Amino acid sequence: MNDTLVRGEEAVSLVAQRLADPEHVAAVASRDDNRDPIYDAVMWGPLTLANGLPGTALLYGELARTDETWRQVAHRHITAAGQAMKSAPSRGLFSGPAALLAAAQTCAGPEGHYGSLRRKLAVWVAQDQTERLHVFDEQARSGRTGVDWAAYDIINGLSGTARLLIDSAADPAEAGPEVEAALTASLRHLVRVTEPVHVDGHDVPGWWVPVELQISERDREAYPRGDFNLGMAHGIAGPLAVLCSAVEGGREVPGTHEAIHRIADWLISWTLHDEAGPYWPARAGWDAETARDRPDALFTRTAWCYGTPGVAAALHRAGRIVNRPQWCTAALGALRAALRRDESLWAIEGATVCHGYAGLLRVLTRVNESAEDPELLAGCRRLTGKVLECADAEAPFGFRHLMRFPAAARSPVPHRAVDTAGMLEGAAGVALSLLPTGTGPLPWDRTLGLA
Repeated sequence: MNDTLVRGEEAVSLVAQRLADPEHVAAVASRDDNRDPIYDAVMWGPLTLANGLPGTALLYGELARTDETWRQVAHRHITAAGQAMKSAPSRGLFSGPAALLAAAQTCAGPEGHYGSLRRKLAVWVAQDQTERLHVFDEQARSGRTGVDWAAYDIINGLSGTARLLIDSAADPAEAGPEVEAALTASLRHLVRVTEPVHVDGHDVPGWWVPVELQISERDREAYPRGDFNLGMAHGIAGPLAVLCSAVEGGREVPGTHEAIHRIADWLISWTLHDEAGPYWPARAGWDAETARDRPDALFTRTAWCYGTPGVAAALHRAGRIVNRPQWCTAALGALRAALRRDESLWAIEGATVCHGYAGLLRVLTRVNESAEDPELLAGCRRLTGKVLECADAEAPFGFRHLMRFPAAARSPVPHRAVDTAGMLEGAAGVALSLLPTGTGPLPWDRTLGLA
């Protein structure tokens, strides 16, 4: 057994032990001084995948697949998460009952645990999804052009919850008429979102987010005529991944293949280049999208959430599923270029999944499971090392989440380290990325659009 593998197992064990008690996790993560430096909010959401108990439950659900001793720990986290149901807001897959359903599905195992809970949550998610779809349908009928992220993204939008419903519809414990109807309507909605819209004399992608629907004043200033998001977390790569899952699960609706082609062809059209090779930007403004030529350069990250990794993962899946090898070739070329690019240009921080090394590692791992590419395999080994370099035995959970803060430009310390427990922004996600793999996707990969 090589040294990196041993260190990886030790890191997973450390995190699993540190997170085992949900009461301790809550006490540490909810400390008043453990705050998001940008929004000045405590980095704790008990019923979230990002930094709460559904996110930690994912880790123990995966560990229990090979070591039954973790089953009771998974149960403690599911139970504690359930106790937060009445007070937690619902915002798509990553927050609220849908997050708990994702955790319960992952922890169900081959024995089908939590059947009654999963059934109740699946019905709730289906009903909530139907209500949200009705709102967007009413907006479309009113003549409004453009959508906000909630119409389609993986984190808070209709794509993430549609992905859960695909699995619910395939599981006898969760399936039912409510789930079936909500899933079909969701997939039809995602197909419609990809259809072009005519705005100010231009035909543009239907996932255009106009300025009035931007989420922050900073975005409204950066994109005064709206923008088009490419990323996996909040962009069109997420719906592409979910539509691929629908095809794989035999859940196509009319127009699914056309929608996949529209998204993939548009992403290919946004391939930019620098000295290292091809890459995808994070977002494109209205003027850039409607210009005759693509710009020479735009901001990007080399992360799961934004930039080449998330786009490449979705594009590579789509190429395999609908037999477009040129999409796979483009995805692999961009990932290889990302690994060649100077790390100072990656614009990622620390070990965690969203915009850290663990997310990039998981993308490389998943793509390489089908591509079997030597450069990607070397990249997996390199990224494993980068993740392990971030391990901190003094940290309460074994790894910390690094965040930039408003005064960073005037500070000798570019980040603030916060103690976060969950999957997307916390130590549980880091440990998940270090689990042995090579046999295909793990259940938690669904929450990242990677399965």
